[in-house]
Amino acid sequence: MKKQLSKKLLWQSILSVLAMGILILLAVGSSSSDWNSLPELRYEYGKGWIETATLTHGRVKTTTGERDIYGNWDGPIKIESSDVNHQKFTIEVNMVHGKRHGICKTTIFDGIEVFHCYNMDNVVDCEKKAAHTRTADITAFQVLNDKYPVFLLTLNAFGFEDEYVEAYMDTVETVLVTYEFEEIDFDSCYDDVISVLEETPYDSIISANLLLSFFNGLDLIKNSELRMAVIDRYRSDGNTTYSIVETTYPGYILSLELGDVSDQDFEAFCKDLDSCMTSYGTLDPEDLFFIDSVDMWLYRAITSIMETEDSKSTEMLKSAAQVYVNEDLQVLWHEINSMLNQYSASLTPAEVSEVVLYFIFMQFFQGDIVKRAVREAYFINNGVVSFPTVTTEFSGNNSATSVTLNGYVLEDGGAAVSSRGIAWATFYNPTTDDHTETSGTGTGSFAITLDGLTEGETYYARTYAINSAGTAYGNCISFIAQTTVGIEENKTIAQDLNVYPNPASALTTFSFQVESSEIMVLTIVNLKGQVAYHHDLGSLPQGKNQIEVDLSDIPGGIYNCQLTNNGTLKVTRKLVIVH
Repeated sequence: MKKQLSKKLLWQSILSVLAMGILILLAVGSSSSDWNSLPELRYEYGKGWIETATLTHGRVKTTTGERDIYGNWDGPIKIESSDVNHQKFTIEVNMVHGKRHGICKTTIFDGIEVFHCYNMDNVVDCEKKAAHTRTADITAFQVLNDKYPVFLLTLNAFGFEDEYVEAYMDTVETVLVTYEFEEIDFDSCYDDVISVLEETPYDSIISANLLLSFFNGLDLIKNSELRMAVIDRYRSDGNTTYSIVETTYPGYILSLELGDVSDQDFEAFCKDLDSCMTSYGTLDPEDLFFIDSVDMWLYRAITSIMETEDSKSTEMLKSAAQVYVNEDLQVLWHEINSMLNQYSASLTPAEVSEVVLYFIFMQFFQGDIVKRAVREAYFINNGVVSFPTVTTEFSGNNSATSVTLNGYVLEDGGAAVSSRGIAWATFYNPTTDDHTETSGTGTGSFAITLDGLTEGETYYARTYAINSAGTAYGNCISFIAQTTVGIEENKTIAQDLNVYPNPASALTTFSFQVESSEIMVLTIVNLKGQVAYHHDLGSLPQGKNQIEVDLSDIPGGIYNCQLTNNGTLKVTRKLVIVH
Protein backbone atom coordinates (compact mmCIF):
# COMPACT_ATOMS: atom_id res chain seq x y z
CA MET A 1 0.00 0.00 0.00
CA LYS A 2 2.80 2.39 0.90
CA LYS A 3 4.57 1.55 -2.33
CA GLN A 4 1.43 2.26 -4.34
CA LEU A 5 0.94 5.54 -2.49
CA SER A 6 4.53 6.50 -3.17
CA LYS A 7 4.12 5.75 -6.87
CA LYS A 8 0.89 7.73 -7.01
CA LEU A 9 2.43 10.74 -5.29
CA LEU A 10 5.46 10.63 -7.56
CA TRP A 11 3.32 10.42 -10.67
CA GLN A 12 1.32 13.40 -9.44
CA SER A 13 4.59 15.23 -8.81
CA ILE A 14 5.75 14.54 -12.36
CA LEU A 15 2.46 15.86 -13.74
CA SER A 16 2.91 18.90 -11.53
CA VAL A 17 6.37 19.47 -12.93
CA LEU A 18 4.99 19.20 -16.46
CA ALA A 19 2.03 21.46 -15.79
CA MET A 20 3.73 24.08 -13.62
CA GLY A 21 7.46 23.64 -13.26
CA ILE A 22 8.50 23.04 -16.85
CA LEU A 23 5.90 24.84 -18.95
CA ILE A 24 6.48 28.06 -17.00
CA LEU A 25 9.99 27.24 -15.85
CA LEU A 26 11.71 30.46 -15.02
CA ALA A 27 9.32 32.30 -17.32
CA VAL A 28 8.21 34.43 -14.41
CA GLY A 29 8.22 37.83 -16.01
CA SER A 30 4.45 37.72 -16.39
CA SER A 31 2.26 40.38 -14.82
CA SER A 32 0.10 37.76 -13.17
CA SER A 33 -0.41 38.58 -9.50
CA ASP A 34 -1.63 35.16 -8.46
CA TRP A 35 1.44 32.93 -8.57
CA ASN A 36 0.89 31.18 -5.23
CA SER A 37 4.23 29.37 -4.72
CA LEU A 38 5.63 30.25 -8.16
CA PRO A 39 8.07 33.19 -8.31
CA GLU A 40 7.43 36.55 -9.94
CA LEU A 41 10.41 38.28 -11.54
CA ARG A 42 10.84 41.95 -12.33
CA TYR A 43 13.72 44.32 -13.05
CA GLU A 44 14.21 47.59 -11.19
CA TYR A 45 16.84 50.02 -12.39
CA GLY A 46 19.43 50.59 -9.71
CA LYS A 47 18.58 47.32 -7.91
CA GLY A 48 18.76 44.63 -10.59
CA TRP A 49 16.51 41.59 -10.77
CA ILE A 50 14.00 41.04 -7.98
CA GLU A 51 12.37 37.62 -7.69
CA THR A 52 9.50 37.22 -5.23
CA ALA A 53 7.90 33.91 -4.24
CA THR A 54 5.06 33.31 -1.79
CA LEU A 55 5.82 30.22 0.30
CA THR A 56 3.82 28.48 3.02
CA HIS A 57 2.00 30.20 5.89
CA GLY A 58 2.39 33.67 4.36
CA ARG A 59 6.16 33.57 4.10
CA VAL A 60 7.61 35.61 1.25
CA LYS A 61 11.05 34.96 -0.26
CA THR A 62 12.69 37.80 -2.19
CA THR A 63 15.95 37.46 -4.11
CA THR A 64 17.72 40.56 -5.43
CA GLY A 65 20.78 40.77 -7.69
CA GLU A 66 22.06 40.26 -11.23
CA ARG A 67 21.85 37.23 -13.51
CA ASP A 68 24.31 35.77 -16.02
CA ILE A 69 23.52 35.16 -19.69
CA TYR A 70 21.78 31.87 -18.84
CA GLY A 71 19.58 33.32 -16.11
CA ASN A 72 21.58 32.13 -13.09
CA TRP A 73 22.12 34.45 -10.16
CA ASP A 74 25.60 35.93 -10.53
CA GLY A 75 27.46 38.41 -8.33
CA PRO A 76 26.42 39.82 -4.94
CA ILE A 77 22.98 38.40 -4.14
CA LYS A 78 20.60 39.22 -1.27
CA ILE A 79 17.87 36.77 -0.23
CA GLU A 80 15.21 37.83 2.26
CA SER A 81 12.55 35.56 3.74
CA SER A 82 9.90 37.29 5.82
CA ASP A 83 7.04 35.78 7.80
CA VAL A 84 3.55 37.12 8.44
CA ASN A 85 4.98 39.31 11.23
CA HIS A 86 7.44 40.87 8.73
CA GLN A 87 10.44 39.40 10.54
CA LYS A 88 13.25 38.98 8.00
CA PHE A 89 15.73 36.17 7.60
CA THR A 90 18.48 37.52 5.30
CA ILE A 91 21.25 35.86 3.28
CA GLU A 92 23.95 37.94 1.59
CA VAL A 93 26.33 35.98 -0.62
CA ASN A 94 28.38 36.20 -3.78
CA MET A 95 27.30 33.76 -6.47
CA VAL A 96 28.99 32.52 -9.65
CA HIS A 97 26.58 31.11 -12.24
CA GLY A 98 24.02 30.23 -9.57
CA LYS A 99 26.49 28.72 -7.09
CA ARG A 100 27.59 30.24 -3.78
CA HIS A 101 31.23 31.26 -4.00
CA GLY A 102 32.86 33.29 -1.25
CA ILE A 103 31.70 34.54 2.14
CA CYS A 104 28.02 34.07 2.96
CA LYS A 105 26.46 36.17 5.73
CA THR A 106 23.16 35.02 7.21
CA THR A 107 21.21 37.31 9.53
CA ILE A 108 18.60 35.53 11.64
CA PHE A 109 15.37 37.11 12.89
CA ASP A 110 16.90 38.16 16.21
CA GLY A 111 19.80 39.97 14.51
CA ILE A 112 22.42 37.26 15.01
CA GLU A 113 24.89 37.09 12.11
CA VAL A 114 26.32 33.74 10.95
CA PHE A 115 29.17 33.47 8.41
CA HIS A 116 30.09 30.56 6.11
CA CYS A 117 32.50 30.26 3.19
CA TYR A 118 31.75 28.49 -0.07
CA ASN A 119 33.68 27.15 -3.02
CA MET A 120 31.20 26.65 -5.88
CA ASP A 121 28.37 25.67 -3.49
CA ASN A 122 30.64 23.55 -1.25
CA VAL A 123 31.16 24.70 2.34
CA VAL A 124 34.88 25.20 3.00
CA ASP A 125 37.13 26.50 5.73
CA CYS A 126 37.39 30.25 5.19
CA GLU A 127 41.17 30.16 5.52
CA LYS A 128 42.23 26.81 4.07
CA LYS A 129 39.60 26.38 1.32
CA ALA A 130 39.13 22.80 2.47
CA ALA A 131 35.87 20.95 2.97
CA HIS A 132 34.90 18.96 6.02
CA THR A 133 36.72 15.71 6.66
CA ARG A 134 34.73 12.55 6.00
CA THR A 135 34.35 10.66 9.30
CA ALA A 136 32.49 7.48 10.21
CA ASP A 137 29.51 7.33 12.59
CA ILE A 138 28.09 10.60 11.37
CA THR A 139 24.39 11.44 11.39
CA ALA A 140 22.43 12.92 8.50
CA PHE A 141 21.76 16.01 10.62
CA GLN A 142 25.50 16.50 11.10
CA VAL A 143 25.98 16.31 7.33
CA LEU A 144 23.20 18.85 6.84
CA ASN A 145 24.66 21.17 9.47
CA ASP A 146 28.24 20.85 8.18
CA LYS A 147 27.72 20.85 4.41
CA TYR A 148 24.37 22.59 3.91
CA PRO A 149 24.18 25.11 6.77
CA VAL A 150 22.22 27.75 4.85
CA PHE A 151 19.56 25.18 3.98
CA LEU A 152 19.29 24.30 7.67
CA LEU A 153 18.91 27.99 8.50
CA THR A 154 16.19 28.17 5.84
CA LEU A 155 14.33 25.38 7.61
CA ASN A 156 14.74 27.41 10.81
CA ALA A 157 13.11 30.35 9.02
CA PHE A 158 10.18 28.05 8.22
CA GLY A 159 9.74 27.55 11.95
CA PHE A 160 11.63 24.26 12.37
CA GLU A 161 14.21 24.51 15.14
CA ASP A 162 17.47 22.56 14.95
CA GLU A 163 16.28 20.08 17.55
CA TYR A 164 13.14 19.32 15.55
CA VAL A 165 15.05 18.93 12.27
CA GLU A 166 17.54 16.65 14.01
CA ALA A 167 14.76 14.52 15.50
CA TYR A 168 13.10 14.22 12.10
CA MET A 169 16.30 13.21 10.31
CA ASP A 170 17.22 10.77 13.10
CA THR A 171 13.80 9.20 12.66
CA VAL A 172 14.34 8.90 8.90
CA GLU A 173 17.65 7.13 9.50
CA THR A 174 16.18 4.88 12.20
CA VAL A 175 13.38 3.70 9.92
CA LEU A 176 15.73 3.42 6.94
CA VAL A 177 18.07 0.97 8.67
CA THR A 178 15.16 -1.43 9.20
CA TYR A 179 15.21 -2.03 5.44
CA GLU A 180 17.62 -4.45 3.86
CA PHE A 181 18.75 -3.10 0.52
CA GLU A 182 21.70 -2.58 -1.77
CA GLU A 183 23.09 0.92 -2.25
CA ILE A 184 21.50 1.07 -5.69
CA ASP A 185 18.06 0.78 -4.03
CA PHE A 186 18.60 3.70 -1.66
CA ASP A 187 16.15 6.04 -3.41
CA SER A 188 13.37 3.45 -3.35
CA CYS A 189 13.72 2.75 0.36
CA TYR A 190 14.08 6.43 1.22
CA ASP A 191 10.83 7.23 -0.60
CA ASP A 192 9.06 4.44 1.29
CA VAL A 193 10.32 5.89 4.58
CA ILE A 194 9.01 9.35 3.65
CA SER A 195 5.63 7.80 2.74
CA VAL A 196 5.44 6.29 6.23
CA LEU A 197 6.39 9.54 7.96
CA GLU A 198 3.85 11.56 5.94
CA GLU A 199 1.20 10.10 8.26
CA THR A 200 2.99 11.38 11.39
CA PRO A 201 3.41 14.87 12.87
CA TYR A 202 6.49 15.19 10.64
CA ASP A 203 4.20 15.83 7.66
CA SER A 204 4.74 19.61 8.01
CA ILE A 205 8.52 19.47 7.60
CA ILE A 206 8.11 16.98 4.75
CA SER A 207 5.81 19.44 2.96
CA ALA A 208 8.19 22.35 3.56
CA ASN A 209 11.14 20.34 2.26
CA LEU A 210 9.12 19.31 -0.81
CA LEU A 211 8.52 22.98 -1.64
CA LEU A 212 12.19 23.91 -1.13
CA SER A 213 13.25 20.90 -3.22
CA PHE A 214 10.96 22.11 -6.00
CA PHE A 215 12.74 25.46 -6.15
CA ASN A 216 16.16 23.81 -5.94
CA GLY A 217 15.14 21.52 -8.79
CA LEU A 218 14.11 24.46 -10.96
CA ASP A 219 17.56 25.98 -10.45
CA LEU A 220 19.22 22.71 -11.47
CA ILE A 221 17.20 22.58 -14.70
CA LYS A 222 18.98 25.76 -15.78
CA ASN A 223 22.05 23.59 -16.37
CA SER A 224 20.34 21.70 -19.21
CA GLU A 225 22.77 21.76 -22.13
CA LEU A 226 19.87 21.86 -24.60
CA ARG A 227 18.53 24.97 -22.86
CA MET A 228 21.91 26.67 -23.01
CA ALA A 229 22.27 25.74 -26.68
CA VAL A 230 18.91 27.34 -27.50
CA ILE A 231 19.95 30.52 -25.67
CA ASP A 232 23.26 30.47 -27.58
CA ARG A 233 21.37 30.11 -30.88
CA TYR A 234 19.57 33.39 -30.33
CA ARG A 235 22.87 35.08 -29.53
CA SER A 236 24.60 33.72 -32.65
CA ASP A 237 24.22 34.59 -36.30
CA GLY A 238 22.37 32.02 -38.38
CA ASN A 239 23.27 28.92 -36.37
CA THR A 240 20.76 26.16 -35.64
CA THR A 241 20.22 24.54 -32.26
CA TYR A 242 21.59 21.28 -33.62
CA SER A 243 24.79 22.87 -34.97
CA ILE A 244 25.44 24.56 -31.62
CA VAL A 245 24.86 21.35 -29.65
CA GLU A 246 27.07 19.47 -32.10
CA THR A 247 29.99 21.89 -31.76
CA THR A 248 29.66 23.31 -28.23
CA TYR A 249 27.74 20.64 -26.29
CA PRO A 250 28.67 17.32 -27.98
CA GLY A 251 28.46 15.49 -24.66
CA TYR A 252 24.68 15.96 -24.76
CA ILE A 253 24.47 14.05 -28.04
CA LEU A 254 26.60 11.25 -26.60
CA SER A 255 24.26 11.00 -23.62
CA LEU A 256 21.24 10.77 -25.93
CA GLU A 257 22.90 7.94 -27.79
CA LEU A 258 22.75 5.88 -24.58
CA GLY A 259 18.99 5.82 -25.14
CA ASP A 260 19.38 4.87 -28.80
CA VAL A 261 18.56 8.40 -29.91
CA SER A 262 20.64 8.62 -33.05
CA ASP A 263 22.35 11.75 -34.32
CA GLN A 264 19.79 11.87 -37.14
CA ASP A 265 16.86 11.50 -34.74
CA PHE A 266 18.11 14.39 -32.59
CA GLU A 267 18.80 16.58 -35.62
CA ALA A 268 15.21 16.06 -36.82
CA PHE A 269 13.93 16.99 -33.35
CA CYS A 270 16.06 20.15 -33.33
CA LYS A 271 14.66 21.20 -36.70
CA ASP A 272 11.13 20.90 -35.33
CA LEU A 273 12.19 22.73 -32.16
CA ASP A 274 13.68 25.64 -34.10
CA SER A 275 10.65 25.75 -36.37
CA CYS A 276 8.26 25.88 -33.41
CA MET A 277 10.15 28.62 -31.64
CA THR A 278 10.47 30.66 -34.84
CA SER A 279 6.71 30.44 -35.30
CA TYR A 280 6.21 32.06 -31.90
CA GLY A 281 7.88 35.28 -33.06
CA THR A 282 11.22 37.02 -32.70
CA LEU A 283 13.31 37.62 -29.59
CA ASP A 284 15.87 40.31 -28.88
CA PRO A 285 18.85 39.02 -26.84
CA GLU A 286 19.31 42.54 -25.48
CA ASP A 287 15.80 42.56 -24.02
CA LEU A 288 15.76 42.39 -20.21
CA PHE A 289 13.33 39.45 -20.23
CA PHE A 290 14.98 37.60 -23.09
CA ILE A 291 15.99 34.59 -20.95
CA ASP A 292 12.52 34.21 -19.49
CA SER A 293 10.91 34.38 -22.93
CA VAL A 294 13.28 31.71 -24.24
CA ASP A 295 12.38 29.43 -21.35
CA MET A 296 8.66 29.85 -21.91
CA TRP A 297 8.95 29.21 -25.63
CA LEU A 298 11.39 26.31 -25.23
CA TYR A 299 9.21 24.20 -22.95
CA ARG A 300 6.11 25.16 -24.89
CA ALA A 301 7.83 23.93 -28.06
CA ILE A 302 9.02 20.66 -26.48
CA THR A 303 5.55 19.76 -25.26
CA SER A 304 4.01 20.82 -28.60
CA ILE A 305 6.33 18.44 -30.44
CA MET A 306 5.48 15.67 -28.00
CA GLU A 307 1.79 16.16 -28.71
CA THR A 308 2.06 16.20 -32.52
CA GLU A 309 1.41 12.48 -32.78
CA ASP A 310 0.08 9.58 -30.78
CA SER A 311 3.38 8.91 -29.07
CA LYS A 312 3.96 6.87 -25.95
CA SER A 313 4.36 9.91 -23.71
CA THR A 314 1.73 9.05 -21.11
CA GLU A 315 2.62 5.37 -21.01
CA MET A 316 6.35 6.06 -20.82
CA LEU A 317 6.05 8.80 -18.21
CA LYS A 318 4.03 6.51 -15.98
CA SER A 319 6.55 3.73 -16.50
CA ALA A 320 9.35 6.12 -15.67
CA ALA A 321 7.55 7.11 -12.46
CA GLN A 322 7.25 3.46 -11.47
CA VAL A 323 10.89 2.85 -12.26
CA TYR A 324 11.97 5.93 -10.30
CA VAL A 325 10.51 4.75 -7.03
CA ASN A 326 12.33 1.44 -7.38
CA GLU A 327 15.74 2.56 -8.63
CA ASP A 328 18.04 5.53 -8.45
CA LEU A 329 18.38 8.07 -11.24
CA GLN A 330 21.20 6.25 -12.96
CA VAL A 331 19.17 3.06 -13.17
CA LEU A 332 16.16 5.10 -14.27
CA TRP A 333 17.95 6.05 -17.46
CA HIS A 334 18.85 2.43 -18.23
CA GLU A 335 15.20 1.47 -17.82
CA ILE A 336 14.11 4.32 -20.07
CA ASN A 337 16.65 3.06 -22.58
CA SER A 338 15.03 -0.39 -22.52
CA MET A 339 11.55 1.07 -22.98
CA LEU A 340 12.67 3.12 -25.96
CA ASN A 341 14.26 0.09 -27.57
CA GLN A 342 10.86 -1.60 -27.63
CA TYR A 343 9.37 1.01 -29.93
CA SER A 344 11.54 1.46 -32.99
CA ALA A 345 15.09 1.65 -34.22
CA SER A 346 14.42 5.21 -35.36
CA LEU A 347 12.68 7.61 -33.01
CA THR A 348 10.30 10.33 -34.10
CA PRO A 349 10.76 13.94 -32.92
CA ALA A 350 7.87 13.35 -30.50
CA GLU A 351 9.66 10.40 -28.92
CA VAL A 352 12.93 12.33 -28.77
CA SER A 353 11.07 15.12 -26.94
CA GLU A 354 10.14 12.57 -24.27
CA VAL A 355 13.80 11.65 -23.80
CA VAL A 356 14.67 15.35 -23.52
CA LEU A 357 12.09 15.71 -20.75
CA TYR A 358 13.55 12.68 -18.94
CA PHE A 359 16.91 14.40 -18.92
CA ILE A 360 15.23 17.40 -17.32
CA PHE A 361 13.52 15.16 -14.73
CA MET A 362 16.85 13.55 -13.83
CA GLN A 363 18.27 16.97 -12.98
CA PHE A 364 15.10 18.18 -11.27
CA PHE A 365 14.92 15.24 -8.84
CA GLN A 366 18.34 16.09 -7.39
CA GLY A 367 17.03 19.19 -5.62
CA ASP A 368 16.17 17.47 -2.30
CA ILE A 369 18.91 18.59 0.12
CA VAL A 370 17.58 16.55 3.07
CA LYS A 371 17.62 13.40 0.98
CA ARG A 372 21.14 14.23 -0.16
CA ALA A 373 22.32 14.56 3.45
CA VAL A 374 20.68 11.26 4.46
CA ARG A 375 22.29 9.51 1.50
CA GLU A 376 25.73 10.92 2.26
CA ALA A 377 25.54 9.85 5.90
CA TYR A 378 24.29 6.38 4.93
CA PHE A 379 27.11 5.89 2.41
CA ILE A 380 29.76 7.10 4.87
CA ASN A 381 28.54 4.90 7.73
CA ASN A 382 28.30 1.87 5.47
CA GLY A 383 31.69 2.32 3.89
CA VAL A 384 30.32 3.12 0.42
CA VAL A 385 32.90 5.00 -1.61
CA SER A 386 31.47 7.99 -3.49
CA PHE A 387 32.91 10.30 -6.10
CA PRO A 388 35.35 13.02 -5.00
CA THR A 389 34.17 16.63 -4.67
CA VAL A 390 36.05 18.98 -6.99
CA THR A 391 35.79 22.58 -8.23
CA THR A 392 37.46 24.78 -10.83
CA GLU A 393 38.50 28.44 -10.89
CA PHE A 394 40.05 30.69 -13.51
CA SER A 395 43.25 32.30 -12.26
CA GLY A 396 44.20 34.58 -15.14
CA ASN A 397 45.73 35.02 -18.57
CA ASN A 398 49.50 34.64 -18.66
CA SER A 399 49.66 35.64 -22.32
CA ALA A 400 47.53 35.60 -25.45
CA THR A 401 48.10 31.83 -25.68
CA SER A 402 48.48 30.78 -22.06
CA VAL A 403 46.22 30.72 -18.98
CA THR A 404 46.43 29.43 -15.42
CA LEU A 405 43.59 27.46 -13.84
CA ASN A 406 43.12 26.46 -10.19
CA GLY A 407 41.70 23.07 -9.26
CA TYR A 408 40.43 21.97 -5.85
CA VAL A 409 39.81 18.45 -4.58
CA LEU A 410 37.67 19.23 -1.55
CA GLU A 411 36.75 15.65 -0.55
CA ASP A 412 38.10 12.27 -1.60
CA GLY A 413 34.75 10.42 -1.34
CA GLY A 414 36.12 7.90 1.15
CA ALA A 415 38.92 6.52 -1.03
CA ALA A 416 42.33 7.79 -2.08
CA VAL A 417 42.41 10.12 -5.06
CA SER A 418 44.82 8.41 -7.42
CA SER A 419 44.89 11.12 -10.08
CA ARG A 420 43.70 14.69 -10.49
CA GLY A 421 44.07 17.51 -12.97
CA ILE A 422 42.30 19.66 -15.54
CA ALA A 423 40.39 18.41 -18.59
CA TRP A 424 40.04 20.98 -21.36
CA ALA A 425 38.77 21.32 -24.92
CA THR A 426 37.05 23.74 -27.29
CA PHE A 427 33.62 22.49 -26.20
CA TYR A 428 31.56 22.40 -23.01
CA ASN A 429 32.19 19.77 -20.28
CA PRO A 430 35.41 18.17 -21.56
CA THR A 431 36.40 14.81 -20.09
CA THR A 432 39.61 12.87 -19.55
CA ASP A 433 39.14 11.50 -23.07
CA ASP A 434 39.98 15.00 -24.33
CA HIS A 435 43.01 17.14 -23.43
CA THR A 436 44.22 16.73 -19.85
CA GLU A 437 46.91 18.16 -17.61
CA THR A 438 47.60 16.13 -14.48
CA SER A 439 48.72 17.45 -11.10
CA GLY A 440 49.51 14.82 -8.49
CA THR A 441 47.15 12.91 -6.20
CA GLY A 442 45.09 13.35 -3.04
CA THR A 443 42.97 16.26 -1.83
CA GLY A 444 43.89 19.95 -1.77
CA SER A 445 44.44 22.71 -4.29
CA PHE A 446 46.68 22.83 -7.35
CA ALA A 447 47.38 25.15 -10.27
CA ILE A 448 47.88 24.20 -13.90
CA THR A 449 49.04 26.34 -16.80
CA LEU A 450 47.66 25.63 -20.27
CA ASP A 451 50.05 26.65 -23.02
CA GLY A 452 49.88 26.64 -26.79
CA LEU A 453 46.35 28.02 -26.99
CA THR A 454 45.05 29.84 -30.05
CA GLU A 455 44.50 33.53 -29.45
CA GLY A 456 40.83 34.43 -29.72
CA GLU A 457 39.66 30.80 -29.41
CA THR A 458 37.02 29.87 -26.80
CA TYR A 459 38.06 27.07 -24.44
CA TYR A 460 36.29 25.11 -21.71
CA ALA A 461 37.93 23.45 -18.72
CA ARG A 462 37.01 21.63 -15.52
CA THR A 463 38.80 19.87 -12.70
CA TYR A 464 38.72 16.08 -12.48
CA ALA A 465 39.68 13.63 -9.73
CA ILE A 466 39.74 9.83 -9.81
CA ASN A 467 39.19 7.37 -6.96
CA SER A 468 37.95 3.78 -6.81
CA ALA A 469 34.33 4.94 -7.45
CA GLY A 470 35.29 6.58 -10.74
CA THR A 471 36.00 10.00 -12.16
CA ALA A 472 34.39 13.14 -10.75
CA TYR A 473 34.26 16.49 -12.55
CA GLY A 474 33.93 20.00 -11.18
CA ASN A 475 32.17 23.05 -12.57
CA CYS A 476 32.99 23.91 -16.16
CA ILE A 477 34.48 27.34 -16.87
CA SER A 478 34.96 29.00 -20.24
CA PHE A 479 37.53 31.52 -21.38
CA ILE A 480 38.95 33.10 -24.50
CA ALA A 481 42.71 33.12 -24.75
CA GLN A 482 43.68 36.59 -23.44
CA THR A 483 40.06 37.61 -22.65
CA THR A 484 37.81 35.82 -20.18
CA VAL A 485 34.19 34.92 -21.02
CA GLY A 486 31.43 33.92 -18.64
CA ILE A 487 33.74 33.24 -15.68
CA GLU A 488 34.00 34.43 -12.14
CA GLU A 489 34.59 38.13 -11.63
CA ASN A 490 37.37 39.24 -9.32
CA LYS A 491 35.10 40.18 -6.45
CA THR A 492 37.86 41.54 -4.21
CA ILE A 493 38.91 44.22 -6.69
CA ALA A 494 35.33 44.63 -7.92
CA GLN A 495 34.43 46.25 -4.62
CA ASP A 496 36.69 49.15 -5.67
CA LEU A 497 34.93 49.71 -9.01
CA ASN A 498 31.81 51.86 -9.06
CA VAL A 499 29.71 52.79 -12.08
CA TYR A 500 27.22 55.63 -11.64
CA PRO A 501 24.61 56.39 -12.58
CA ASN A 502 23.64 52.83 -13.42
CA PRO A 503 21.39 52.49 -15.43
CA ALA A 504 22.66 55.36 -17.55
CA SER A 505 21.62 57.08 -20.76
CA ALA A 506 24.46 59.49 -21.52
CA LEU A 507 27.40 60.39 -19.27
CA THR A 508 28.54 57.72 -16.81
CA THR A 509 31.38 57.84 -14.30
CA PHE A 510 33.74 54.93 -13.62
CA SER A 511 35.50 55.14 -10.27
CA PHE A 512 38.11 52.55 -9.26
CA GLN A 513 41.16 51.94 -7.12
CA VAL A 514 44.61 51.18 -8.58
CA GLU A 515 46.99 49.38 -6.21
CA SER A 516 50.10 50.57 -8.07
CA SER A 517 50.86 52.62 -11.18
CA GLU A 518 49.45 50.51 -14.03
CA ILE A 519 48.45 50.82 -17.68
CA MET A 520 44.68 50.25 -17.69
CA VAL A 521 42.17 49.65 -20.49
CA LEU A 522 38.38 50.04 -20.23
CA THR A 523 36.23 47.94 -22.56
CA ILE A 524 32.43 47.72 -22.73
CA VAL A 525 31.02 44.60 -24.43
CA ASN A 526 27.46 43.47 -25.05
CA LEU A 527 26.09 40.05 -24.10
CA LYS A 528 27.20 38.63 -27.46
CA GLY A 529 30.81 39.52 -26.61
CA GLN A 530 30.92 42.34 -29.18
CA VAL A 531 32.97 45.39 -28.21
CA ALA A 532 30.81 48.52 -27.96
CA TYR A 533 33.48 50.80 -26.42
CA HIS A 534 37.26 50.53 -26.00
CA HIS A 535 39.51 53.13 -24.38
CA ASP A 536 43.19 52.91 -23.43
CA LEU A 537 43.43 54.84 -20.18
CA GLY A 538 47.23 54.87 -20.21
CA SER A 539 49.38 54.68 -17.10
CA LEU A 540 47.26 55.64 -14.11
CA PRO A 541 48.64 56.77 -10.74
CA GLN A 542 48.28 54.66 -7.60
CA GLY A 543 45.11 55.33 -5.64
CA LYS A 544 41.60 56.33 -6.67
CA ASN A 545 40.97 57.14 -10.33
CA GLN A 546 37.85 58.43 -12.03
CA ILE A 547 36.87 58.77 -15.70
CA GLU A 548 33.71 59.92 -17.45
CA VAL A 549 32.33 58.13 -20.51
CA ASP A 550 29.66 59.30 -22.97
CA LEU A 551 27.30 56.39 -23.73
CA SER A 552 25.01 58.29 -26.12
CA ASP A 553 26.16 56.34 -29.19
CA ILE A 554 25.88 52.89 -27.57
CA PRO A 555 22.52 51.11 -28.08
CA GLY A 556 20.41 50.41 -25.01
CA GLY A 557 20.85 47.05 -23.31
CA ILE A 558 22.88 45.12 -20.73
CA TYR A 559 26.67 45.32 -20.98
CA ASN A 560 29.77 44.07 -19.18
CA CYS A 561 32.41 46.70 -18.39
CA GLN A 562 35.91 45.20 -18.29
CA LEU A 563 38.93 46.82 -16.68
CA THR A 564 42.16 45.17 -17.86
CA ASN A 565 45.89 45.56 -17.31
CA ASN A 566 48.24 44.26 -20.01
CA GLY A 567 45.53 41.94 -21.28
CA THR A 568 44.73 40.52 -17.85
CA LEU A 569 41.15 40.97 -16.68
CA LYS A 570 41.17 42.82 -13.38
CA VAL A 571 37.47 43.40 -12.77
CA THR A 572 34.08 43.54 -14.50
CA ARG A 573 30.88 45.34 -13.70
CA LYS A 574 27.44 45.09 -15.29
CA LEU A 575 26.00 48.24 -16.85
CA VAL A 576 22.46 48.89 -18.08
CA ILE A 577 22.09 51.53 -20.81
CA VAL A 578 18.68 53.08 -21.49
CA HIS A 579 17.82 55.82 -24.00
